[in-house]
Amino acid sequence: MMKVVEKKENRIGFVIDTNESLANAIRRSVNEIYILAIDEVEIHKNDSALYDEVIAHRMGLIPVKSNRKLDVHEESSDGKKSLKSEIQISLKAKGPCTVYAKDMKGDAEPVNGNIPIVILNKDQELEILSFARLGKGEKHGKFSPGLVYYRHVSEIKIKNADKAQEIMEKLKDALIDPLKGKVKNGEMYKCYMDIDYIESFIQKGQEESFELKTGEELVFFIESWGQIDNEEIFIEAVKVLDKNLKEVLKALKK
Repeated sequence: MMKVVEKKENRIGFVIDTNESLANAIRRSVNEIYILAIDEVEIHKNDSALYDEVIAHRMGLIPVKSNRKLDVHEESSDGKKSLKSEIQISLKAKGPCTVYAKDMKGDAEPVNGNIPIVILNKDQELEILSFARLGKGEKHGKFSPGLVYYRHVSEIKIKNADKAQEIMEKLKDALIDPLKGKVKNGEMYKCYMDIDYIESFIQKGQEESFELKTGEELVFFIESWGQIDNEEIFIEAVKVLDKNLKEVLKALKK
């Protein structure tokens, strides 16, 4: 059973009827999805206050995407680079100005062009040639497609309906099933937020109106950095896990 409980542009949350072992396996498999990121930076000129290494690091962490199909980058024995495995991105700027991600030029574009890279004062210049390649998050965090996490669903049992109604109205947007009218004693509601969040709405003297406990079901959240969408992150992670399990079974049969 799977039910979407939250859906935004960069985040999705859904209740999944599974155990923690499988949920964690899917979460870890996210770091085996190939994602595009700036992997190599050649700095030809840098008059800014930041070291070359700092600028290179900042550019590497800028989420970028492209419509070009790329091969996975592999170093050849002769040291030659394959144009099919990388995208060149250039950056030129002269101060006074703030250099943003949108100032990068090439066949790959930043997900958010307003990410600042460095501030240049008058007559300071920056000239950079970088190379974006496919990689996995297990190699470096810059190849991560987003933030993936899960937690148990919280269960709320109503013990005093009169005092509980106001609190349940405040929690209605976080309830898995919609709140319909008046709550009744003995009713059970499931919330996809944790118990600490629920308790933050309960005022002194209202504690006995509820019985809170952690449920068996899990709520799974995916927050994409923007290279690929939330649903695709989940689908690709499941594909990776399936492939890895098949390889294990194949090895066991030998």
